[in-house]
Amino acid sequence: MPGWIGPTIALSLLILALCAIGAAAMMLLALREATTRSDALASELAELRTELTPTLRALARFGTDGAEIAEMAKHEVAELVHTSHQFRKDLNRGVRRAQRRLADFEAVVEVVQQEVQETALDVTTMLQTARTGAGMLGQLRHLVLPRKRKRSRR
Repeated sequence: MPGWIGPTIALSLLILALCAIGAAAMMLLALREATTRSDALASELAELRTELTPTLRALARFGTDGAEIAEMAKHEVAELVHTSHQFRKDLNRGVRRAQRRLADFEAVVEVVQQEVQETALDVTTMLQTARTGAGMLGQLRHLVLPRKRKRSRR
């Protein structure tokens, strides 16, 4: 074996060891940087949690209040629907009653109209009879009563 192989291997191992040490050093630096950033991130998260806690509590209260308001609104809408249903029911009943009464009223108007027409015919007949009777009485009076003579003025 040539003499240069041993030192070359030793140098290669030395270079590999130095690379491993460099890689380990770089890993330690990266780990240190990650730890520093992790601590900074943890402190920011703690600060954010502190700031968000009142907001989250308020949102929780709002959610509870919102659920109560939604329940009240649901109840009110149900009452409005019930009232509307009752109103429509009463309105339909009133319309049917008004239609029946209107039909009855139309029948009454028809009967009254017939009675008025018959009465008008009776009155007309009576007037004609009265005129004829008055004419006959006038003729009888002329026959029975003597005529008044006109006096002449001299």
